[in-house]
Amino acid sequence: MKKILVGLLVVGTMSVSLFAYNQEQRVKDMQMMETSMAKIQKGLLRNNKDMVVEGVDSLKDASTHVEVAPKGYKDYNAIFAKQQSKNIVKYAEKIKENILAKHKHAASKSYAEVMGECISCHNKIRKWN
Repeated sequence: MKKILVGLLVVGTMSVSLFAYNQEQRVKDMQMMETSMAKIQKGLLRNNKDMVVEGVDSLKDASTHVEVAPKGYKDYNAIFAKQQSKNIVKYAEKIKENILAKHKHAASKSYAEVMGECISCHNKIRKWN
């Protein structure tokens, strides 16, 4: 019985560690967010709606994965980062809506709002000066 319990504990620990959001995944998501923002900006400057929409979709996908602390762990930074992530998704959707409606100035304003959320999070979490 003891061997079975130890075996289940080992398997459980390994499965949690396999699916935990780690630093490597966080860096990958941040790089994807950076690439997405560059694509949106380039699309706005080139008046290429498809490029903007593709960048927005990629940004929204990457933003939904970002975590600072393990799930269930109550940490102010984790709560703050999750809220910033939600705001990024909300403003990114506004970019998409505005670019599809051919409101380029409103889309660029929403782009600036996304950038503000990114900078705010990096100031707080990454301790930028």
